[in-house]
Amino acid sequence: MKKKIKILQLVPLGTGGITNLILNINEYLDRDRFEFDYLTFYDRKEFYEDRALKYGGKKYVVPLDRFDNQVVRALFKFFYAVKVIRECGPDIIHINASTPYDMLVGVSAKIAGTGKIVIHSHNSSMKRRNWGQQLVMKGCRILIPMVSDCNLACSELAARYMFTKGIIAKKKYTVIHNGIDVQKYRFSPEIRKMYRKKLQAEENYIVGHVGRFSSAKNHKKLIEIFERFSGSCPEARLLLIGIGELEAEIREMVRRKGIMEKVIFYGATAEVPQFLQAMDCFVFPSLYEGLPIAAIEAQAAGLPVFMSDTISKELAITSLVRYIPLDAPAEKWADEILAVKMQKVIRKDRIEETKKAGFDVEDAAEQLMRQYISLTGIEPRMRTK
Repeated sequence: MKKKIKILQLVPLGTGGITNLILNINEYLDRDRFEFDYLTFYDRKEFYEDRALKYGGKKYVVPLDRFDNQVVRALFKFFYAVKVIRECGPDIIHINASTPYDMLVGVSAKIAGTGKIVIHSHNSSMKRRNWGQQLVMKGCRILIPMVSDCNLACSELAARYMFTKGIIAKKKYTVIHNGIDVQKYRFSPEIRKMYRKKLQAEENYIVGHVGRFSSAKNHKKLIEIFERFSGSCPEARLLLIGIGELEAEIREMVRRKGIMEKVIFYGATAEVPQFLQAMDCFVFPSLYEGLPIAAIEAQAAGLPVFMSDTISKELAITSLVRYIPLDAPAEKWADEILAVKMQKVIRKDRIEETKKAGFDVEDAAEQLMRQYISLTGIEPRMRTK
């Protein structure tokens, strides 16, 4: 039997588009030839943990939640990661990075002396930092060429954010689009009816959003947009799928505005494809993103998508997308949504357009497989679903 390629994925196993993407890809690769382990920073049961480990992989933990002091956390992360990576002994360490700071695990991997290192950028910006944090990020970015054996990004924007000008100028990176299992998003009137009934919103116009309650997702703006829209469309309901550190703050904002009965906080769910069927439109006013999977999924499901102009134009893979200036007033967003609602377009999915644009998870898996082959020289197979 040929040797398996052993890959250690640095990725949280909680809710999130990046985790779902990585697991989708992993499930498309031949499990007789690939072995996936996972490195996280949370010493607790995580949302996607059972799914990640059901094929025999192992979860390794660098338990950062033990420490409050940021300096102590950083030092512990750096040195403990060396120990964990040596224990795992991977052929490849695949670092799924939201900021250049995440590449420090790559330095740990270099010291551990085992495996090729992949830096995979999943973000295009970050919240405003103080000068010290900016300096750290700049230093980490400079270190990437010295550490990484393979540079990947979910979009051109994400590549320019993560990598040095030298890497960009010499094209020493590969863009792999965030792929989805497109067949899960094929439109079904029966599923739509079932899930609207589940939400007790059979006769309502459902404005949807999928994403963590974090500053980047800009839920405050979303609530303001919905408040204006519901003034013109009394039957409107807002469906929020996700959890996160800002959920309590957003709930309080909704309560103060007196629209609690119109907003559905559904929490985390593995049934996102089904709930997209129930929605009538999708609103995504993020401050920044890499290439958000949720917006690809919404388009595949045939939903009109309204998103901020800070998000990469690579995301507009169908005519369903409307970019609106992030700083435009909530009334502008509400008017755009109302105009589309009034068109009463017959719903249909955009599966073929999504596949043609290169966002099928099978395409993403094949591209990533080629990168793994190039790094290790071990040729695996794709799995037939």
